Amino acid sequence: MFSFPQGVAVPEELDALFEFAEANGGEVSGPFEFDTDGVQSALAWFDKDTLPARDFAVFGSGPDGSLYALWLHSGEDTSTAPVVLLDSECQGSCVIADNFREFLRLLAIGYEEPGRYPTLEPEDRASAAKLRKWLKARYKLVPPKIGAELVATAQARHPDLMAWITEWQNNRERNGAG
Repeated sequence: MFSFPQGVAVPEELDALFEFAEANGGEVSGPFEFDTDGVQSALAWFDKDTLPARDFAVFGSGPDGSLYALWLHSGEDTSTAPVVLLDSECQGSCVIADNFREFLRLLAIGYEEPGRYPTLEPEDRASAAKLRKWLKARYKLVPPKIGAELVATAQARHPDLMAWITEWQNNRERNGAG
């Protein structure tokens, strides 16, 4: 179903979220959509550079083409991998959740674009009402009112994604690939 880098397991919570969406007419929260061709999406985002692309297990996309992925910077354990937003224009890429369960909490807040503007009130909490109910019943998780603290905690616990991407871009330019 999901296309992850070789040897990387799909988290049980992601499979469960997919089943939840199927039972609800494909809806999850706002315009969030699943990306089941994640390996190819990561390769496209990283301009066909396989080395950085294999560090990301893409599972979702936003309305502007941005990608949601597990960042495997510490290895292939998807239960501890942070969730990142790979911005469609690259400039707003960042860590948005400490792990997939925390991403579920962020997604259930009801943001149009989870993680992008975590200090703001969500645009449409109603779109995520079913998800909040499911999340509480299945995992006993409750989302915060806004995502600022959740995102700040994740960013404090993991490397700066934008700095990592900038270093990759600079290396490509120095090596004549960019």
